[in-house]
Amino acid sequence: MIVNFQLTNVESKVYSTAEDIRKYKNININYDVNLKNPSIVAQSTPFGEKSVLRVEYTFAINYLSPNIGHIRFEGLSDYYSEENLGALKEKWDAGNAPGDVQNELANNMVANLAPLALLLSKALGLPPSMPVPVINFQQQAQQKKKEEPTYYHG
Repeated sequence: MIVNFQLTNVESKVYSTAEDIRKYKNININYDVNLKNPSIVAQSTPFGEKSVLRVEYTFAINYLSPNIGHIRFEGLSDYYSEENLGALKEKWDAGNAPGDVQNELANNMVANLAPLALLLSKALGLPPSMPVPVINFQQQAQQKKKEEPTYYHG
């Protein structure tokens, strides 16, 4: 379980003008997630003072093909578990970090940083850094008109 999430550094840069950026129809957006330097530290948690696995992260959003800019976040996240954190750290250091722990850390990081990345991309004149849902009321109305038969037999 994630018990702490901190953002320590934000870096963003645009390499083109807003007019140039609008000319491009297809821009490849690359996401780079890096979890590194696990350490065991004492942390005050909702459960009292506990040992946690502290993992540093870097999350970079690179606008490529053409290279028009980037947004980069750095910070740390604390992971708490009842299992042996020393053994978990040893596995991580040996290159065998458990996938479920990595997934939880990475998904928490993206969930915390995606809204900030969207705001930064808009302020910088870059395309949205994450897909934004498209609402289509006409399509919803058409779907409501088509009533599917029910296959219930009472």
